[in-house]
Amino acid sequence: MRVRLFILVFITSLNANGVTLGSVTRSDYIKWDSDAQMTWVIGVMDGIMIESALASEPIQQSWLGSCLANHDTAQLKAIFEKELNGDPEWWFLKISIIYRNTIKTFCEGSQ
Repeated sequence: MRVRLFILVFITSLNANGVTLGSVTRSDYIKWDSDAQMTWVIGVMDGIMIESALASEPIQQSWLGSCLANHDTAQLKAIFEKELNGDPEWWFLKISIIYRNTIKTFCEGSQ
């Protein structure tokens, strides 16, 4: 119940600030100011952390939450943006997919 309430309050707050979570494209993201971009990144990180906490097989998933907890948000945002701007072949994907894949690759390499 607490997780649902948190998500409801968090998403309502994001939507009030003009940030959409599920269907954001690269072109949407690059139009936002730095604060809106950071809000989006924090929201995705929170989602990944919640996913890790609720995973049915926490041994296999918990490393991602641990990795995110041990790195600065600005650093993770910069890593994501480097990937987001680097390979136009993937620009058609929703950026939440790009973010998750980028951070997963980064975390696997930093273990």
